[in-house]
Amino acid sequence: MRMTKTFEVEVEILTPTEFLDHIASSPRAARELIQRLSQRLREADDRIVNYERRRGRSHGTRKDADSHTAVESVNNAYLAAKSPWLQRQFHTPLGLGDHPFVVGRGPVAGEGLPPLQPDLKLNDNVPFRLSRNHFMIEKRDGSYYVRDLRSTLGTIVNGEPIGDHFRGDDAPLRAGENEVIAGGVDSPFVFSVFIA
Repeated sequence: MRMTKTFEVEVEILTPTEFLDHIASSPRAARELIQRLSQRLREADDRIVNYERRRGRSHGTRKDADSHTAVESVNNAYLAAKSPWLQRQFHTPLGLGDHPFVVGRGPVAGEGLPPLQPDLKLNDNVPFRLSRNHFMIEKRDGSYYVRDLRSTLGTIVNGEPIGDHFRGDDAPLRAGENEVIAGGVDSPFVFSVFIA
């Protein structure tokens, strides 16, 4: 015998004008709506990035930091370790192509896999400065950008903090050398991104 539960549900249908009036009169409802939409947008972005990665990986061979192998570069853009501490983890600048490039740390015991597989996995110790998916360098409309991937401590791009607790999630990279700091001002994860 199969038992089913029934629930009584009340639905209210709103016109677009009524909906906007409700959101305008309720800051709490507006905040909750923005949070839900932001989460859905991030999830959609992650699905698109994962799809593009699976579809287009044949253009270059990306390696973990342990391999110290440079990536085939298409556009003369490179990621390098700037701080001496980080240079001990990887010495060879990594070429950036047209595909998004994710930087993060490897999971520790008890942690699941991150939403995105990092192209550059670095070691970090508790208390972590680097999130498992910390930031992504991506090319959009012919220019490169750094996008913070909802990291715990944020990312600093050329002196401007980005991330969940700051004004925006991404920042453009300029021609020449750019400084990217993952994990706050005093973090040892200091990178240079060179755009030719």
